Amino acid sequence: MAFEAQLARLGDLGQPLAHSELKQLAGLDPASLKAFWQSWVQFPAERRLELILALNALGEDNVDFDFHPVLRACLSDTDAQVRTAAIAGLWEDESERTLERLVTLIDDEVGEVRAAALVALAPFACRAELGELTATNAQRLFTTLLSVATDPEQPFEVRRRAIEALGYFANAPEAQAMIGRAYAHTESPMRESAVLAMGRSMRPTWFPYIERELKSPVAALRYEAAHAVGELGEDGRPLLPGLVRLLEDDDTEVALAAIWSLGQVGGAGARRILERLARSKDATRRQSAADALAEVLTDEL
Repeated sequence: MAFEAQLARLGDLGQPLAHSELKQLAGLDPASLKAFWQSWVQFPAERRLELILALNALGEDNVDFDFHPVLRACLSDTDAQVRTAAIAGLWEDESERTLERLVTLIDDEVGEVRAAALVALAPFACRAELGELTATNAQRLFTTLLSVATDPEQPFEVRRRAIEALGYFANAPEAQAMIGRAYAHTESPMRESAVLAMGRSMRPTWFPYIERELKSPVAALRYEAAHAVGELGEDGRPLLPGLVRLLEDDDTEVALAAIWSLGQVGGAGARRILERLARSKDATRRQSAADALAEVLTDEL
């Protein structure tokens, strides 16, 4: 079937989406991408969203399919839900071209899109701190994140996502000061973002705060504290006693975060605990423990 005919079928709400046709959107060259876009803008918004979600799922299950060119194009879609879904699909794209596009979306007219772009920019912030971005792009990213985090006109959700990404800038006093102010905020979601950023910064000065939140009465704060311990890697081993208490937490998501963190922290103690949890009667926790144990064993090789 000619490519244009396949595109027409993909846009037809009356036709089910077939994996064999979705695969044709992988690795498009510039000419094919132009043809795709000319057809895409004629598709109903409902179908465009359905297609992006299907591509995201297919790309996650099959790493050989590169849908990044299509997803980057869809960052310009007129529908905010489509733009948000396209951002989510680019989570593995480390190209500086994608970095540039995500930065421009911080000025998107819809707050949900801005927040999604900031979540997607967090891995780039990590790479900036590791010296894996050009100095120009690293500075541009830092300046942009700091500007958003300190802008009172930005929606609450957008500001907190900027602070989460800023956590990776461990050696920037302005970023660390923002984390402290976020932690002192009266709203729990902002405090959650602060704890996440503490883990990402890996600065010992934040360890007591993370340890405190492992015992928080708020499940979301316990979850972020548990995840923060995992972000610390082996540096998080002094916090293991508090983490272990969360393995039997009433909130399953908190318990799973603690199990994941054990895999990231590693060491003989974590390995023994995970070996026990890998025999749990709870299938979800058993699988999570098996995955975390595999991580520990790989690190020990």
